[in-house]
Amino acid sequence: MQFRLVPDGVYARGGARTNQAEARAVVAEVSRRLQAMADGAAEKSIGIVTFNAQQQALIDDLLDAAQRDNPVLERFFGDSVTEPVLVRNLENVQGEELDVMIFSLTYGPDASGKVTVNFGPLNQNGGERRRNVAITHAREALVVFGSLSPDRIDLSRTTAIGVQDLRQFLEFAEKGAQVLAAGPSVSEGDFESPFEEAVAQ
Repeated sequence: MQFRLVPDGVYARGGARTNQAEARAVVAEVSRRLQAMADGAAEKSIGIVTFNAQQQALIDDLLDAAQRDNPVLERFFGDSVTEPVLVRNLENVQGEELDVMIFSLTYGPDASGKVTVNFGPLNQNGGERRRNVAITHAREALVVFGSLSPDRIDLSRTTAIGVQDLRQFLEFAEKGAQVLAAGPSVSEGDFESPFEEAVAQ
């Protein structure tokens, strides 16, 4: 698992509801991986999951442009491959398992630098299950692109389990297993959150 910080990412809150810099970073990563496969590297299926439908549509548009600019990429989006590149958002992600899952956090600082604790579906009751579906269906690698570091998610401003789990997940993606070791000890028995269960599995 890798965390890629997009330092110039800005979430267009109340407007387009997209993060242009983050979308471009995701598409650059996908294009790089597809070009490597076109050049002879082992083929790996790729899925992209965004936090909202607007970011999904933006990434779809940018992927279309990437294919126009570099037609060698086109075959990875059609029926000539067993598992074409897949783009979903948290609302419509299903149980598709792919070799590499690329996760676009989408939300981040707005144009004034302010970070809210509104993370769309994760703020809703049971929203954490959507994220779990997205992050646990990578066969080989999970790459998380985000425009804010985990410590910028202020848990004192929300009681949503999904947002609490998101911060812990981002800390794990950024710093690795030592985050879990450094965390509070838990008693044996049931998992305290879906995140713990996903990590255990």
